[in-house]
Amino acid sequence: MSVDKKILQIISAPSFDRFTTFELKKAYEEKVGEDLLALPDMFKLIFAQVKLLTQSGMIERSPSDPVFSGIYIKTDRFHTNQSKKSDFSSIGVKEKHRTYKQQLLIGIGEAQEYEQLCIEYPELKKELQDKYNKIRDQNSRLLGRIKVIESILNNTDLKQ
Repeated sequence: MSVDKKILQIISAPSFDRFTTFELKKAYEEKVGEDLLALPDMFKLIFAQVKLLTQSGMIERSPSDPVFSGIYIKTDRFHTNQSKKSDFSSIGVKEKHRTYKQQLLIGIGEAQEYEQLCIEYPELKKELQDKYNKIRDQNSRLLGRIKVIESILNNTDLKQ
């Protein structure tokens, strides 16, 4: 798994010299929209991205703050990596493709579960319908993203 470009863009901002995972989550939601992922999946994504950035040495937990504060700061390595020009990478595109497909599969499972719950408990249908519609719309957007990436992969030299 690679670091999401939107996460890197967010952290690159000077206002993110010191940040918490909650602040990163809020900024990410503003950038991609709250409907992209369910709340638990959003937190999993953010924590995974923070872990990747920490392991790569691009950010670190602030040593001057209490252990449980969860404040992160950018390291010199982050600034060095950001100054390098990023190349169009087949690995990054393929990783994004794989991530979107995984998110779509999760969303399909969620939609199927809402349908099953409506069959088993018809009295919940009204309550579950909005959630079902939301996940169905999310899945449609993901499918569109997958199609775009697949067209890029099929029409370039990235197949290798």
